[in-house]
Amino acid sequence: MTIEIIQTSQAPDAKPIAVSKTLTDAWEAIIEVPSYEVPEESFGGGSVVVPGVAEIISPLIVTNTTSNTSSISIRVYRAELDSFFFIANEIPVPGTDVMPVPLNGQFIITGDRLEIKAGANNELDITISYTVGQAEQDDVI
Repeated sequence: MTIEIIQTSQAPDAKPIAVSKTLTDAWEAIIEVPSYEVPEESFGGGSVVVPGVAEIISPLIVTNTTSNTSSISIRVYRAELDSFFFIANEIPVPGTDVMPVPLNGQFIITGDRLEIKAGANNELDITISYTVGQAEQDDVI
């Protein structure tokens, strides 16, 4: 996996992003967080690459667009642990129903990702909102 690096004069504190899409039956990364290349505050200048962070600010809204019951699975990949963690696994969504999944308040950092898949192609639509920006770091020794 390649992590995107955004060159900027100042990384955003909280750039809002919204994702709306129709799901397939294959795992798909919905949230991936870039790193930021920002000017270094030191004598002589230069730049430094710093990690980013996304904060999910809304529930994941799942809409079944068919009359059939479908299912949704949600997992988070944590790069530091090189492991996947399931949030939901094959949760049924009744036909023509809307289901909120409370993900708001969760954090995804550079290297991590939120992945989602449906039980069948083109049966579920999702919408989620999050902010992305430069992560705060502990650099006190």
